[in-house]
Amino acid sequence: MKPRNTVAQTESCTRLTLDLIEHDGRFFFECEGRQVDGAHLGQAHRHLITLMSRPFRPARQPRIIFLGLGFGHAVKMARETLPQEKASFVILPEAKILPEWISQHLDEDPLDDERVHIDDADPFSLLPAGYAGSQGIFADLDHLEALAPKKWKITSEAVLNGFQDRLKHGGLLGLISTRPVSGLEKALRKAGFDVAIDLAPFSEKSKKNRTLYLARKGHYQRSH
Repeated sequence: MKPRNTVAQTESCTRLTLDLIEHDGRFFFECEGRQVDGAHLGQAHRHLITLMSRPFRPARQPRIIFLGLGFGHAVKMARETLPQEKASFVILPEAKILPEWISQHLDEDPLDDERVHIDDADPFSLLPAGYAGSQGIFADLDHLEALAPKKWKITSEAVLNGFQDRLKHGGLLGLISTRPVSGLEKALRKAGFDVAIDLAPFSEKSKKNRTLYLARKGHYQRSH
């Protein structure tokens, strides 16, 4: 059996230990020993970002906010599906060093794009007011919940209302979870979102699915 190597270690924004692990040529992130992402596990992220991007292809300056970075699967797909020169992809990473880690260790840097912006804001706090009118907010819940403060819950009225306030009319909240989150669909609808649920595999060869939540604030209308 090939050994697991701890390539790097840091403290997350919530003061938990975050490790970059290499095993048999593949990289993983672990938080306090719990795997939260893998360099080869981006199939569901790519599928959800594709769904989120479709309504905003006509937009001149679409902005997508990523609560957490992981290995940048979602960011890379957003760059491909929203090629507009003035698009903006804002990342609130789990730890300040993460962008440097993935740029250094992945064969293709998902952040190598002048439209990508790193924000030092805490992904578990209310998004800054300057992000009001955003087209999309994306989060991997397995990743976030492993790192979240004890009082933070995705089903919280305050959390979901905060997302509502920062999305434009027709904006999309995209969430991924390994298992359906109890009460999440109801909480999203209570917060004023229209909700669609889909499934997508962990990876291209995986037979296991992840649950995707696509929540829309009203109906998107192209502005002229």
